[in-house]
Amino acid sequence: MPSITSLISQRIKPSCAVWEITLKCNSNCIHCGSKAGKIRQDELNTVEALNLVREIRDCGFKGVALMGGEPLIRDDWYEIAQEIKKNGLELSIVTNGLTLNDNIQKLKTLKVDCVSLSLDGGSAKIHDYLRGSPGAFEKTLNAINRLKEEKLPVSVITAVSKANLKELDKIKKILLDQNIAWQIQIAIPIGRFPRELTISREEFYTVGLFIAINAKKYSYKRLPVIGAHCFGHFSRFVPNLGLDPWIGCQAGISVLGIQSNGNIKGCLTLPDKFIEGNIRTQSLKTILENIRLKQIQIKGYCADCDLAKSCRGGCLGTAYAIRKFDEPYCLRAIENKIFPSKQFPMKGKLDSTISSIRNMFHNLILK
Repeated sequence: MPSITSLISQRIKPSCAVWEITLKCNSNCIHCGSKAGKIRQDELNTVEALNLVREIRDCGFKGVALMGGEPLIRDDWYEIAQEIKKNGLELSIVTNGLTLNDNIQKLKTLKVDCVSLSLDGGSAKIHDYLRGSPGAFEKTLNAINRLKEEKLPVSVITAVSKANLKELDKIKKILLDQNIAWQIQIAIPIGRFPRELTISREEFYTVGLFIAINAKKYSYKRLPVIGAHCFGHFSRFVPNLGLDPWIGCQAGISVLGIQSNGNIKGCLTLPDKFIEGNIRTQSLKTILENIRLKQIQIKGYCADCDLAKSCRGGCLGTAYAIRKFDEPYCLRAIENKIFPSKQFPMKGKLDSTISSIRNMFHNLILK
């Protein structure tokens, strides 16, 4: 009998095209994976961008997420967004919020489906430091409040590093009872982000516990918190942290990454060796067909895992970013190191281990 994972995967259809419409940015984030700041000299022009929207529609995608850089400072972002809605696609915008008030009426007119803002600290000191922009914390909170006033759907994304690990509880207090979806992910060592600020595997596990504990403590209405695709899967103790069951990395399958010059990847977090083509020389349909013909070979630690067929090595972008680390950032892999025996440990050993994990969680995040 086929597994539920295989049954779901057979029904996967194109869902979201994540489109970096410009590399130009008015922030200078430490953890920026694309080293955004200056515009790419060969970015798609307006006509090319509008044609690409129609190609995205024709390939069966349900929605487009515009990001950057900072999407709202591209001169023709509104024209591109209008074309997305005109073609019956859902529209999401990922923004730092610094210019959001200047664009709020346009967002209302578009009836944008979601605006996602980055909130990387529970205080101005940490958030502004990570974003490289004095005053960013206050502007982000103002942008969130303005979106709520205008009854526009808003969500928050937090990228966790050693610099803001202990900010999670403060951010939680800001978001609690605000009807704001909160996605927590880890900052990975690509682009500008230095490896030494990447959280350890133990810290990674405590963030997983933080998400699980608060999802259990609060109703989804009070605190709709989830872990992003970069979190370990199939934990023996921690419940599923995402919205849906994990059925393998969806890069190039249900999701797609588009760079501002028309380069296509399965996911924008993947290194440039995964660029599969450019829409100036090939149709998006042809590029997608080529991506889906490729099979990623699972190697190393993951190849010997009993759940390799279901997990498929986790998030491919994260795996490549941290491939120089000794072991994968995976909840199950970390647990297998704590409990080396395939047999469930004796109660005394289990109790002492859970106590140790609880203390680690307290010391790393709450203290």
